[in-house]
Amino acid sequence: MALRRHRPDVSAIAALRAVSGGASQEIWSFDALLPRGAQGLILRRTRQWSENGQQGSAGMAAEAALLRSALEAGVPVPEVIGELLPSDGLGDGYLMRRVEGESSARAILRDPELAQARRTLAAECGALMARIHAMPQAKLPALRCGGAAHERRHWEAAHRANGTPRPVFELALRWLAEHEPAYSDPAVLVHGDFRNGNLIVGAEGVRAVLDWELAHLGDPMEDLGWFCVNSWRFGNVELEAGGLGTRAQLFAGYEAESGRRVDAARVHYWQVLGTLKWGITCDAMGLAWRNGSDLRIERLAIARRASEVEVDLLVAMGEIRSTLLWERADDEIGVFERDDPEPLPASADELTIAIAELPLASTATDEGRTNRDARIGISLQSTLAREREMGARLASEEADRICRMLGVQADLERLRAALCTAIRNRSSACDAAALNAHFWTTALGQLAIDQPRYRWRHIN
Repeated sequence: MALRRHRPDVSAIAALRAVSGGASQEIWSFDALLPRGAQGLILRRTRQWSENGQQGSAGMAAEAALLRSALEAGVPVPEVIGELLPSDGLGDGYLMRRVEGESSARAILRDPELAQARRTLAAECGALMARIHAMPQAKLPALRCGGAAHERRHWEAAHRANGTPRPVFELALRWLAEHEPAYSDPAVLVHGDFRNGNLIVGAEGVRAVLDWELAHLGDPMEDLGWFCVNSWRFGNVELEAGGLGTRAQLFAGYEAESGRRVDAARVHYWQVLGTLKWGITCDAMGLAWRNGSDLRIERLAIARRASEVEVDLLVAMGEIRSTLLWERADDEIGVFERDDPEPLPASADELTIAIAELPLASTATDEGRTNRDARIGISLQSTLAREREMGARLASEEADRICRMLGVQADLERLRAALCTAIRNRSSACDAAALNAHFWTTALGQLAIDQPRYRWRHIN
């Protein structure tokens, strides 16, 4: 037994349950029964739901090593008990102490008992990022190194691998290439997923920083930009720093701890890239359901969140109204890059199948997950009803707009792919005003189906 290698006196385990969340990794909570009493532990192990989604992962061994180094550097993290071996038959992973506290992002934003902590959480998170960035690299495991250009190319490759034609994503890739920041700061340890939802919080503040799987060496501004992505504000859109506070509070906490000035323009760049990264990940999760590698209904629910990302990208790139210029004519619009572009994940038919099969997915050891899936199923039934009411009309109108802009006839997936090609090539066939209107009409129409109550009016 894996646990007995590290706790030889354990007699049994109890209260085993899957923890809700853990989009890319499995998390299991349990109690180890020891002579001196029960000890709360967590098993974290790899879930191979998507090759594309896992490309940036540091790996479980590196994660465990990072947690040990972070604890030594004064960053609040769970204590690692030990790592899994192949002979355990449990895959890659590790055991760590369970840290008590609130991990639900929405509860952190709303729980009255955390009201005092919320007053300083944004600044505290900035300070913790600075502490992570200062961790000595000599004590770190081998990690990939990627600045702005590398990360943009990495996520562009992931988007291409998904095969889903999303014109707004194409525009975002172009925006990122044109606004790539020049800086000379040395690469530091970047957490890669520091956000509300990956923290455990108590009345006194942050008790643990979780989910180090995307850690790498890179630009320190990346973590601050990711923290400000609208998806991690959970409805508190006016508070740009994770829904917890203002950018000024986040930046002040970072600067006080690090002694360095925050580059706000670079933070904004990383916010745009982070928003796109989340959208590409949403598509990958939906495709994982489609190819059978992960049949949990949560994957389809997350796939539908890509429409939120499209609206967030349009907001974050707000200057496109005045700067969307076409520099090179390329009228070969009839040449599609993909002979068979992948339809966008989570179609109405797929939602119908997933909802119908939902009761088959439950397990005796996973009551929390089963209840969560039931709630997701109920929510997706509403989405499906809106899809059936509005989907065909909106798709037809979208196709008509693209046909008028490009002067070609095809099915919607091919038209989207053709528009992506036109954007990438800066084709003179596209009128900037018509294209901008098309983006907003399409994105808001899809959002009305997927998440009509989504809040997206940022203050940038």
